[in-house]
This record gives sequence, structure tokens and C-alpha cells, in this order.
Amino acid sequence: MRVSRTFTVLAVVALLGVACKDNITTAIPAGLSVFTATLNGANEKPTAVTTTARGSAIVTILGNQLSWKVDITSAIDSITAGHIHHAPIDSAGGVRVNFTPAPTGAAFTGTATQGAIVVADSIIAFIQAGNSYVNIHTKKNGAGEIRGQLVKQ
Repeated sequence: MRVSRTFTVLAVVALLGVACKDNITTAIPAGLSVFTATLNGANEKPTAVTTTARGSAIVTILGNQLSWKVDITSAIDSITAGHIHHAPIDSAGGVRVNFTPAPTGAAFTGTATQGAIVVADSIIAFIQAGNSYVNIHTKKNGAGEIRGQLVKQ
């Protein structure tokens, strides 16, 4: 409940900031960073995955609190895992933050995972440097079906 409430507050603050660009400095708390990613099979490395599945991710950082929400916008089949990985764009890298998506069946759309945790400074540093991506794994594509590099907003 607390995780969900924290993410909701941070997401609303971020959306208000985007909607009110003229007042962005007063709408977003000092130190809040917002990152987004567009997830698709073409972004998978080292080999692209042919899939119609698509998704989006929003990640917020405030202090050492990292919050995320990953939505599947075009149906995906049988999600098994999700993570934030540490790697520059066009590279594959190690898992640094595990998500806990509930296993899904065929043709799933909607929120795959959301949550919040306290993370180490090193994780915040590589996300802020643009060296991280969100990856969603499925039964069919165990190495990852859709992926998107996190980009600061």
C-alpha cells in the first residue's frame, strides 16, 4: 500500500510538472528525477525480437527512493520477469533492480509492475547517466521480449 501511494504521489507530481512547464520548478520537489522508456522488441540486444508487444515505463528518483511503473500498451504473452539493467544504449548489461510482475497469460495489456524501493547511490548514478534500460521477459523470449532505454525527462 505504501509503495503504491509513494509511486502515485511521485507520478502525479511528475505529470503536473510536465503539464505546467512554466511552473515546473515549483511543481516538482527539489531533487526529483523522472525517466521514461518506450519498450519494444526492436530495442532488444544483442538481437532484436520480432513481437507486436509494446510498453512504456516511468521511473522516478527522489533521494535514494526509486519508484517505477511499467505498462504494456500492446498485448504481450506470458510475462515472467522484469528488471532495470545497467548498460549503455545498444549494449546488454546486468540486472540491478528486480521487478516483481505477476505472471500473465496471453494477450495481456495493462500495468505489468509498479513499486518502490530504496537503492544504492551507484544505481542512481548509472540511471542518471543514461546507462540503464527496462526489460520485460516472457516465456517465449526468456532473454527479454521488450526493452527500452531510460531517458531523463
